Amino acid sequence: MKRSIERAAGGIVVRGKGEQREVLLIDDAYGRVTFPKGHLEAGENWEAAAVREVLEETGVETRILAPLGRVEYPIVRDGRPVRKQVRFFLLEAIDSDTTPKHQAEEVRAAYFSPMDEAEQKHGKEGYENWSFVFRKARAVLAWLDGDFEQRWRQISNDARPEELGEVWQFARPVVEELIAACRDELTTVMPELTQPPAQKVELPREGIGVEEVRAAVEHTLLKPEASVVDVENLCREASEHRFPLVCINPQHVGSAAAFLADSETDVCTVIGFPLGATSPEGLAAEVVEMAAKGAREIDMVIPVGSMVEDDVWTVYQHVARVVRTAQSLHPRPEIKVILETSALTFDQVIKSSLVSIAAGADYIKTSTGFHKGGAVVADVSAMAMIAGRVGKVKASGGVRTQIAAINMLSYGASRLGTSSGVKLVR
Repeated sequence: MKRSIERAAGGIVVRGKGEQREVLLIDDAYGRVTFPKGHLEAGENWEAAAVREVLEETGVETRILAPLGRVEYPIVRDGRPVRKQVRFFLLEAIDSDTTPKHQAEEVRAAYFSPMDEAEQKHGKEGYENWSFVFRKARAVLAWLDGDFEQRWRQISNDARPEELGEVWQFARPVVEELIAACRDELTTVMPELTQPPAQKVELPREGIGVEEVRAAVEHTLLKPEASVVDVENLCREASEHRFPLVCINPQHVGSAAAFLADSETDVCTVIGFPLGATSPEGLAAEVVEMAAKGAREIDMVIPVGSMVEDDVWTVYQHVARVVRTAQSLHPRPEIKVILETSALTFDQVIKSSLVSIAAGADYIKTSTGFHKGGAVVADVSAMAMIAGRVGKVKASGGVRTQIAAINMLSYGASRLGTSSGVKLVR
């Protein structure tokens, strides 16, 4: 019997600031304390459904601040198996003076409560599958209250080390708490996942110079119009400058491997590129073919759309399938997982990093270079804190200056995917 899918959305609604912040709770028809949520209607997206359901159940008009997470579980509906998918958002009441009024039959009461009291009440009378949301909401609110999306995540890659360090000292504890909150979330929603161990990672790293940049460069040419001659010239430059790898499209792997056979430079290629919309079976077939043609490292793109809607299960399945395939080959190609960080919220960067390392990735990588943005120091630092000594980080997309390259390595990158390699080491 085919299992159908039901989707619902809702979330934590807050109002006020700091110690005065309150949370909207509801008492449901089963005598439990929970949050407003309900089914997606035809044509709706997750966000629209969350806002509508809060309004319909409580009379409170809201705006979305950030996604919080997602749970999935099996239910039976009319004798048929159903996969229930529920996404939660952090929402803010637009009018802080609105008095909630329970509107739906299944809601017995709706009310705002101080955040500490709401957390305690939910802990005693709420549902276990949402046990992570208060810690997650507090961590996201700390990120938003500190304006770290602007101050840290959007700081220039070419910023002076002193400027980066000044912001980092304030951002780091918030980032650490976000990572811990995401770990709690995954423990609750995906208990079968063996997460990478939490490790202390000292950042920024000291003593990064031109030679460290040279040893990290993956000389890259992934433009669709790249010709065989262009690729040969790229390989020649990489060999002359002693770069560890070239990164090229699959079409050119065989010829590049032959060209570089007597050099110290290896070949890296990409699969599921650049959209990440390939099936696990298709990715596995690409791994086998590319390894046979001489690729020693393979960069795969996660199903980005799945991660955008917090579908950590699908992301894990794709990465794990690629890793298992690589492990069956000799020589075994190393696998780098491209997250496309500019398409994700900061907490989704953290979660996709945790899931990818748990699935066995050798590296987690920021970007394809085909999206609206590339690597930023903030994302690299969080990825490095998660990878620890288990995995490594590749910063790619937009690393065009020597100071940007040094900053990326200082904040946790081990590799740099760049078409500006020669410029970076001059």
